[in-house]
Amino acid sequence: MWVISRNDLKSILGMEEVIEAVETAFADYARGRWAIPPRTHLNLPEGIILYMPSFLSSGEEAGGVLGAKLVSVFPGNPEKGFPLIYGLYLLYDQTTGSPLALIDGIYLTGVRTGAASAVATKYLSRKDSRALGIIGTGVQAGFQLMAILTVRAIEVCYLFDGMEDRARRFVEEYSDKVTVNLEALSSADEVVGRSDVVVTATTSQTPVFSGSSLRDGTHLNVIGAFTPETREVDSETVKKACLFVDSYEGALSEAGDLLIPMEEGVISREDIRAELSEVVTGIMPGRTTEDEITLFKSVGFAIEDAAVARLAYDRALERGIGTEVEV
Repeated sequence: MWVISRNDLKSILGMEEVIEAVETAFADYARGRWAIPPRTHLNLPEGIILYMPSFLSSGEEAGGVLGAKLVSVFPGNPEKGFPLIYGLYLLYDQTTGSPLALIDGIYLTGVRTGAASAVATKYLSRKDSRALGIIGTGVQAGFQLMAILTVRAIEVCYLFDGMEDRARRFVEEYSDKVTVNLEALSSADEVVGRSDVVVTATTSQTPVFSGSSLRDGTHLNVIGAFTPETREVDSETVKKACLFVDSYEGALSEAGDLLIPMEEGVISREDIRAELSEVVTGIMPGRTTEDEITLFKSVGFAIEDAAVARLAYDRALERGIGTEVEV
């Protein structure tokens, strides 16, 4: 079995290739190739443990994938100096069930979440989008920035974080990594009002901006909240937007951003236009006009992890990167 560390992943995974793998995974999901049981939650006083298995059957052009991710999310960790998320991914041989690789799940989660937002942005945002806004400048923000820069010709990125120092540090860290202008603003509403594409990547349990700040034609990737009781966007935002999800099952059981407005009677199940897989394969339309506000709600989907884990394993073997251990 190969052990693939975070540094190993950084050296072998290119964002463009990861985005392609995630987009292909969504297409395969639309074709019925994935088997995905519901995500298992273990709720704890300080956080939550998630178990996410999945299986991709072999096809004519590509092999299958079998694996599972175990991840912890403890919202209070950043204040204690610990990562918000810890995780491990175990990749198996689909014909024997033997373990192939144990992979760092923190970087894997970050890069696949960024890639999923990039796929959504590719299909749902205006092609002339030039201004990106990111609300929440924790670890995930960097993945979102690098991924979306891969699919859109962004010229400026506006940033806001409730912890002002963190937004400033983000600008300092990434100014030398990207060619776009990075600017920290004083409020989330200002970010939204000046952006063509908006990402909410926070641990907030309540809306982080007002729907009245939205401009026509904006695309939103709402990725932070993943429980029925929490949300990052208000009901006005959801009512204004054409809604898309990573999976119906996940969204309708976990996405408070949608479930709370449903409980209020603001929207219904029928207001969700499509899963991302349906848009990628052309089964359902994505953006239909330049003025539409589109919203992609992501709670995390096991196929994303599995596809990127398989890519990482293949690249690690090709390049002799990682550590082989006996099990």
